[in-house]
Amino acid sequence: MPKVRSGVNPPDGGWGWVVVTGVFFVHAGIISSAMSFGVFYAEFRDVFQESAGITSFISSILVATMLMCSPFAGALSNLTSCRTAIIAGGVISAAGLVVSYFAQTMVHLFFSVGILTGLGLSLMYAPSLAMIGRYFDRRHATASGIAVSGLGVGNFALPPLFQFLIDEFGWRGALLIVAGLMLNGCVCGALMRPIHLAEDRTVDRKAQSSGDQELPIVHVPFHRKVNETFHVSLLMHRPFLVFSVSMFGMVFGNSILIVHLVAHAQNLGVEKTSAAFLLSIKGVSEIFSRPLNGWLSDRGKISKVYYYMIGVTGMAIATLAIPFASNYTGLVVCMVLYGLFSGIVFPLVAVLVCRYSGASRISSGLGWAFVFQGAAFLLGPPVSGWLYDATGNYDMSFFSAAIFTFVSVLVLLLNPCSTTSRTLGPGTGGLPDRPDGIVVVSHVKRDVSSEDGIVVLSHVKRDVSSEDGQSNPGFRG
Repeated sequence: MPKVRSGVNPPDGGWGWVVVTGVFFVHAGIISSAMSFGVFYAEFRDVFQESAGITSFISSILVATMLMCSPFAGALSNLTSCRTAIIAGGVISAAGLVVSYFAQTMVHLFFSVGILTGLGLSLMYAPSLAMIGRYFDRRHATASGIAVSGLGVGNFALPPLFQFLIDEFGWRGALLIVAGLMLNGCVCGALMRPIHLAEDRTVDRKAQSSGDQELPIVHVPFHRKVNETFHVSLLMHRPFLVFSVSMFGMVFGNSILIVHLVAHAQNLGVEKTSAAFLLSIKGVSEIFSRPLNGWLSDRGKISKVYYYMIGVTGMAIATLAIPFASNYTGLVVCMVLYGLFSGIVFPLVAVLVCRYSGASRISSGLGWAFVFQGAAFLLGPPVSGWLYDATGNYDMSFFSAAIFTFVSVLVLLLNPCSTTSRTLGPGTGGLPDRPDGIVVVSHVKRDVSSEDGIVVLSHVKRDVSSEDGQSNPGFRG
């Protein structure tokens, strides 16, 4: 089996389906563990006798670290491969939980669970999604929908499993077993066979030849090395930045619902087990909605951007309806609808990041996009908590969540006009590679300058896209 597959375009199948299977299990068994780690909350609070606010920081730090360290995960993927990053993440996350076995203070858990395990999860999360973007083009949304539906499966299955492990083996033994679960990330990572695409315009800086002429060795400034590793220039790419800011508002609202829905239901008199089951209902709805909507978005006539906006608008409406649901049945209906609409949104996140950043930069693109998501997850729950302290109920919290979600749709409306302009900001150090609205550069003739050994591009022929700024038919719709 070759270590690296070479191809002109993403194959849209073949080994890609094995990659989708691996990413599905990364989401079902590993990423969903972070979302289900709140099961340990009550146990930690009883054992360490800390306040609810202090104890809740364990899960907050875990999820925030997983998201906000994604640029480093993308950089590691660029320097090595997504396979290497995912395998390293499985080992690091397992090590964090093993170290947590010896915890005697809450601060210990902040570092071992929150930072160390969160870092390991980060190395698995963004690179695994990036691999789908490298193997799929026309079927990207379908493949992404199947893969991320694993999160719904995990959110449904893992919380009761974690509670069973705590009851049977105590929280320390449960952490060791979950650490073993994290090691399965190494198996999933081994399935991520690297693939070289035509978009990967890499230059061998040690030696190049132009006919019989040998090019001099190029000294690359440090800031350019940083940009090539982290692709910081994406933050100056207006369509990508607009989409990332839009995601901040969407995740801000989503985080409020995830954290405070159960407490809101209990305030209405719903029994604790039934209140917790509301999140499971949302997860079950997403299990069916995510792959279905991923498939539909690949086959529909509507642009994926507008399909995404429809989903976010539906999430906002479902969130706005929660304060008006006065009984358990009403909350169940809200969660079913929320799961159906979020099933439209989340399969398209990686697809749109790939569109705005390009397949060759998708690891870094996802990394920077997840930074915005992590910041939203850090700010959302505290803001809604302050609103609860001020009003005595969660109604204003859900109203604010709906408002931020609606605003995220309005922000995204800035992108259709911005995609007609230049795609990359100044100082990118590279050519654009097929993000939405990009002028694709082809037929490039290289001249060698006599100063600083810099390769200069000249005689550039540009192919202008005919649909959404995209000439590649795989990116239409």
